[in-house]
Amino acid sequence: MPLSPGRTLAHYKILGALGAGGMGEVYRASDSRLGRDVAIKVLPEAVAAEPEWRARFEREARTVAALNHPNIVVIHSIEHEGGVHFITMELIDGQTLDRLLQPAGLPLARMIELATPMVTALAAAHERGVVHRDLKPRNVMVTTDGRVKVLDFGLAKSVAADLSSLDSDSPTLQELSRPGITVGTMPYMSPEQVRGEPADARSDLFSFGIVLYEMATGRRPFHGASRADIASAVLRDTPEPLARVRPELGPEFVRIVERCLEKDPRARFQSAAELGVALRGLTSSDAAAAPASKGIRSLAVLPLENVSRDPAQEYFADGMTEALISDLARIKGLRVISRTSAMKYKGVQKSLPEIARELNVDAILEGSALLLGQRVRISVRLVSAGQDESLWSNRYDRDLVDVLDLQSNVAEAVAGEVALHLRPQEAARPAEKRAVNAEAHLEYLKGRHIEEATSPDAIEIALRHYTRAIELDPRLAKAWAGAADCHTTRAHRGMAPPAEAIAAARSAVGTALALDDSLAEAHAVLGGIQASEHDISGAIKTLTRAIELNPALSSALLRLGRVYYCIERHAEAQAAMHQALSVDPLSMIIHTAVGDAYYYARRYEQSVDYYRRAIALDPRFDGAHTDLARSLEALGQFEEARAEYETGRRLAGTVAGPSFGLAHLACSSGDTATARRILSELTEGRGARVVSAWGIAAMHASLGDADEAFRWFGTAIDEGATGLIFFRVHPRLDPIRGDARYAPMVKRLGLDVS
Repeated sequence: MPLSPGRTLAHYKILGALGAGGMGEVYRASDSRLGRDVAIKVLPEAVAAEPEWRARFEREARTVAALNHPNIVVIHSIEHEGGVHFITMELIDGQTLDRLLQPAGLPLARMIELATPMVTALAAAHERGVVHRDLKPRNVMVTTDGRVKVLDFGLAKSVAADLSSLDSDSPTLQELSRPGITVGTMPYMSPEQVRGEPADARSDLFSFGIVLYEMATGRRPFHGASRADIASAVLRDTPEPLARVRPELGPEFVRIVERCLEKDPRARFQSAAELGVALRGLTSSDAAAAPASKGIRSLAVLPLENVSRDPAQEYFADGMTEALISDLARIKGLRVISRTSAMKYKGVQKSLPEIARELNVDAILEGSALLLGQRVRISVRLVSAGQDESLWSNRYDRDLVDVLDLQSNVAEAVAGEVALHLRPQEAARPAEKRAVNAEAHLEYLKGRHIEEATSPDAIEIALRHYTRAIELDPRLAKAWAGAADCHTTRAHRGMAPPAEAIAAARSAVGTALALDDSLAEAHAVLGGIQASEHDISGAIKTLTRAIELNPALSSALLRLGRVYYCIERHAEAQAAMHQALSVDPLSMIIHTAVGDAYYYARRYEQSVDYYRRAIALDPRFDGAHTDLARSLEALGQFEEARAEYETGRRLAGTVAGPSFGLAHLACSSGDTATARRILSELTEGRGARVVSAWGIAAMHASLGDADEAFRWFGTAIDEGATGLIFFRVHPRLDPIRGDARYAPMVKRLGLDVS
């Protein structure tokens, strides 16, 4: 049976599931002795009952622990408690390699950056007589600070292992050693593994070649509708030549991949060390002439200067800045800093190298914007941040009706300068090439400019500008998407009845996508709506599509992260949030969202750190204060929590959330009378303002009033309360999780997915 959060094994407290690996389930756990979080791999009970399998499990741990390499996961201990056999391992925060792959492939420099430590890890293992036998993107982790770790030597076999102590007639020994048994993951297996022959170090290099090919093209080299078809392809087929798919990668890289994928092991590299030498040689040959020829893999667009000096035109300069960021984010292989972080440098007197260091980018695009009647002038300059060297500059003059074509021209020019190419499906989007209604476009830009303030008043004003833009040009897809985004914000922040606001959002976003299905912002809003309507699978699919269309769209990453932690896929949630942070490192909203990902994983101390960073970035953001208070409450720091709730309530105005927080705090600190008084006031106030039925239900849950809690959850469902998405994961519902009605409610809300 899976281990439930809260269960204790020795001095380890299970915090949640991380996934399944070779030989067992993996969990995040808290080590009370050393005050750290670890990963625990548990041997399934049925397997633990067999001495041979248990011996293999322990042999895996000893083998990996003996490797002691910075690019291989660290094994801490082998333990046994209450009939459960498990190993404790280093906990790694980051993303698996499969999450970093791109449909059109990664730039060569990035592939070398990722592949070199992988080969180094394999070389270290092979030197100790260990063959991985299951190398694939899901078994490679890239940490939040960029380190590469090879995971899960669960199928590894020490070629020098002494198997003489095992029963030669046991199926376990046959599984481990005899020919004719295939072990590994089929799309990444070598021909000899497919045939059931013994695997050696060269088998890992074939698998590594498959991974390299997938990194370069976004797809695997061997395909098939079934395992048998894939096996046949591995044994007989030659992949589509890389030289045809990605000619810009250069002949030497192509030769390395082709040699790894030789069917005959004798024709491959004969060691990982030899392969590593070849890869490192690329950094001074092919890499120098590859797509990142100027070393530009990341870029920030600084706020365009409003050279008119008219404050009323600030919205136009800011809108043009955002438009350039959005277009440039569609360039494959280029990380573009999001609008929120870029705007932090508006009016800031800092050198470009200093800004580049703070944002961790290779280049900066700066310039100015001017609107004169119906004419637009954009002047831009691309600067190599390290040397503060101007690489390219240009000036564009257009009629306002041609402003979208102007934006595309600038993006394409920058793409040429960094020697990258627009994705074919993004190069000529019809909605971006048509002339715009000038007045409608200006209204849209005003809406975007004001919406960024995030306050309730700003949202309402932005919605009015979007509505006016739609009246002037009903075919302006971005205005429909902006209106939809405002409606969802009104629903989530208690500014309007949720069912009414979500219905308006769905209608608006449907129109936006009908007009322009390539609009990432619209897909992001739709994904959020699907999540609030409990279509979890649909939300994940839609939000993933939004991120494919615009990898710098932090709102899509945040929504995807939220969906993941609401179904307890915490590692993926945190990875999505940190990816958002990488493109928007100065956003108080994203820092708050990262904190939320840790809060719902019950890692309260880490959540506090991110909430405090959000407040440091903008002390006026009520959500960060309220969420910080929630984590402080969970840690028992009641007085500081009370001060933060009060600050959040003052900043939020009429929104009821912080008042609910104060009620929960009173309950947590033992003052149930105050908690019930606040709850009563909020319940009675539903006639005069928006008070969430979800909030009332959650408060009853905290008080242990299960009957009232479930009655109000029913009301929340009827009203379409957006908070219901948190039903499965919210710590405040812990008092009612044992109720017989809880699991059916999780299923009713569509949250019983993994």
